[in-house]
Amino acid sequence: MKTIALTPHQIITLNDYPIYSVETLRMYFSRCQNGQTLPLVPVIRKAIVRQYFTLELSEELASFEQANPLATYFMLDGSHRTTALALTGRDIDVIVYAADADIAEARGLVDTGRVLNNATLVHSLAENCMILRQHFQERAYFMTVQQKTEKLIRDNYIAHYGLLERCNKL
Repeated sequence: MKTIALTPHQIITLNDYPIYSVETLRMYFSRCQNGQTLPLVPVIRKAIVRQYFTLELSEELASFEQANPLATYFMLDGSHRTTALALTGRDIDVIVYAADADIAEARGLVDTGRVLNNATLVHSLAENCMILRQHFQERAYFMTVQQKTEKLIRDNYIAHYGLLERCNKL
């Protein structure tokens, strides 16, 4: 199991736009502003996930890759955390799933608070990749965490949430 810090440009986010819970975003945003460490965000390398994509999704991904060469990881969970971290100009601490053993090890970190209990922990690496495939088949577009955060600002969600005047410039 590997943990690393990534920029919002390096992570392909889930298609859950805009945000499901404003209160959760505000809570993480406040924690970020106070310099607190947030739980690790689970990711899988793009090269692994791509093996599970249909031809159509692979073509969409290839087009996305040309414009976003830094995006090398798919996020599995953590939209509110990654958005809050991006808004405050911080890197995103992630846990990289490269094998089933990494997921088992991540389960052991739940009690410490370093990893949030989430659905990725009850699935194998292959199952998590198939879940991503299904997710993106339902909404066949890709965005980095950075792009999603900028879109939230552009579409006035962040201002509406009362966070714009408090966030760092992107």
